[in-house]
Amino acid sequence: MALKMVELHVFEKSKVLIVDDERDQVELLCLQLEDEYLPIPAYSGKEAIELVKAELPGLILLDLMLPECDGYEICRILKNDPDYKFIPIIVISGFFEKPNKLKATRCGADDFIQKPIDRFELKTRIKSLIRIKKNYEALQESESRYRQFFNNSPAVTLLVDPESYRIVDANDPACAYYGYTYEEMTAKKISDINVFSEEKNKEITRQVFLEKRGHFYSCHKLASGEIRHVEVYINTVNIRDKELFFINVYDITASKKAERELIESEEKFKQVVELSVDGIIIGTDSGKIVDCNGAACRIFGYDKEEILKLQVIDLFPGDLNIIAHDITSCNKAAGEKTVERINQKKDGTSFPAEVAARRVKLGNEEGLIVYVRDITERKKAEKALKESEENFRTLVNNTLDGILILDFEGRVLAANAAIGKMLGMELEKVAGIDIMKYLAPESVPVAVEDQINVLNGRGGYLSVYKSTSCNGEPLWIEGLGTKIIYRGQPANIVVIRDITARKKAEEALINAKTAAEAANRTKSEFLTNMSHELKTPLNSIIGFSDLLIEGIAGPLNEKQSRYAGFISSNGKNLLNIINGILELSKVESEGDELTLQEFSVNESINKSISTALPQILKKNIKLNYNSDSDPLCIFADENKFRQIMESLLNNAVKFTPEDGLIDISSKQEGGIVTIKVKDTGIGIPEDSLDKIFKPFIQLESSLSRTFEGTGLGLTLAKKYVEMHGGNISVESKTGKGSSFKVELPVNRQKTVRTTIQKLDQQIVES
Repeated sequence: MALKMVELHVFEKSKVLIVDDERDQVELLCLQLEDEYLPIPAYSGKEAIELVKAELPGLILLDLMLPECDGYEICRILKNDPDYKFIPIIVISGFFEKPNKLKATRCGADDFIQKPIDRFELKTRIKSLIRIKKNYEALQESESRYRQFFNNSPAVTLLVDPESYRIVDANDPACAYYGYTYEEMTAKKISDINVFSEEKNKEITRQVFLEKRGHFYSCHKLASGEIRHVEVYINTVNIRDKELFFINVYDITASKKAERELIESEEKFKQVVELSVDGIIIGTDSGKIVDCNGAACRIFGYDKEEILKLQVIDLFPGDLNIIAHDITSCNKAAGEKTVERINQKKDGTSFPAEVAARRVKLGNEEGLIVYVRDITERKKAEKALKESEENFRTLVNNTLDGILILDFEGRVLAANAAIGKMLGMELEKVAGIDIMKYLAPESVPVAVEDQINVLNGRGGYLSVYKSTSCNGEPLWIEGLGTKIIYRGQPANIVVIRDITARKKAEEALINAKTAAEAANRTKSEFLTNMSHELKTPLNSIIGFSDLLIEGIAGPLNEKQSRYAGFISSNGKNLLNIINGILELSKVESEGDELTLQEFSVNESINKSISTALPQILKKNIKLNYNSDSDPLCIFADENKFRQIMESLLNNAVKFTPEDGLIDISSKQEGGIVTIKVKDTGIGIPEDSLDKIFKPFIQLESSLSRTFEGTGLGLTLAKKYVEMHGGNISVESKTGKGSSFKVELPVNRQKTVRTTIQKLDQQIVES
């Protein structure tokens, strides 16, 4: 009976497919997982895909670096297959760069674990992903039944969270009506599509909760920007123990539009006269002024009561009387006449005006409407334009840039002296030439297309062409073209600039950029290969030695356990050295980037203290942490900040004797956060303070024998501080301890630029 129970337990274990071309790695992972899962080994991509189809595992552990078919391709194949796309995939590798993670994520990877692998972390992640997969499958079945019922409703229907106003769900008619996809609809709030204020939305919410229903009129905004009038009905429903608003929306725009047009038609003609910028004066056949608009009052400087006491001839003395007589004496087919004249305001000042008069019927009498337009600003503009043309002519004739005007066929209609100098010919001979003859063959199609586009009104252009002067000298020119009207015909005015020197500089920068990219690729490949080749055997050494220590492969005697401990300890030390060298290499080559985010300085420092706590307790060191600012937040790279603090804290613990004291303090002054780490350790000689931030430096050979370390911790800490635009310093005396001070900006705006990025910027600026 006991045997059957054991077999049943084994049968219920989740299957985990382990894919790695290195058999010792597969064997190690199988040993680590076999107590809780059923591991299935695979040593190639082809074998892995066949086992997925045969065994249908609950999760896949996938190494990226495989022969023939690598981990990216396996991940992409499985995630694109609807039968296997929900199987979680954890990618394992000895070295992860940001591009590797991004590529694996795009292929469908669900999680990442870096070698050497912590067994507890691995099991925790496997258990979490398998549980998420099962929950998701159950949720999919429930959601399918709910979606079928919800989408069968023909009305525009929404589910809204009354607390956040978030649209929880929307049926197909709702998505079609508002013009959004389902994902876009459920990413919005109801307040994003209605026109109510926040207070009005809260009032409606209170009313619906009170009456358990609601009915009102509103305006909703569609994806196209169109505003539609709607009638809204709301009921409350309980879904998954949460009360939501079930909303039906009906479009009533057509009826609202009819009401609005009726109102507008009544107001339109009442305001047309007042809205006119031109003065409008209405007079009888006898010349008496019977009405005028506000613009007429402003133009002549009278108020309305004063104008209504005047005659038309009072405002338009002299020749206007002749114009009015001509209009009133001609037949009904007489047209409108317009004249420019100088008029006077009430205060006696003169102003130019454009005047037109028309005969109209005023009830049973003949009348006259006079339109007056103040053209003072237009006259000023015309004068300014004339002066501008003269200034422009002077500027064109003296500018260093070439300026020419081309007709539709590309012939030069006009040019300045700089064009003649640029082409090496007399200015008189430039007019009439075909500009295309002076362009290199590869630049002619570009110039023709630019010419056609600008003359067809498709906008101006800024293009670069290769050209040749009359002397046969090659030139690089930059042309800025715009459409103009020249002598009554459309033309193309082009500003030409000689950029030959700039092109040569760009070529030099591009060559430097290419060399830098090649060097960067070589560096990245070296780091990746070295990391994989060193970490993979180290993973086996550390993993198998830990298994021996734990007794999984059988009991060991005391000497064997001690030797296995030496192997594990020295393997981990070697791994730390490799990681430090790689990290320093990446920082010094400017290949590392900052991931900026806002975080709590106090919480991050407390986490660093927790990491070092075992060593602190082992040496019975008293540690105090005091913050003058709470909360104290900073916008920076939290991982780099943690590494800075852990390096300073580990350094203090290492050189502080038993029963010693470490004080940590933080405060903010203006835009700077200051952190101090002070210890009662052995101290640093004054003549050695400038050496401690250099890589691989141990101050004395005796210290090298007494205290372990690679000499990279403080070096990396200084690099990370400087990447944030901060500063790190130290004060110390031999035998009295050391005090390290870190100053960081509260808000770090810029990230480190690589050499290639700097070269790209130089090319753009040139």
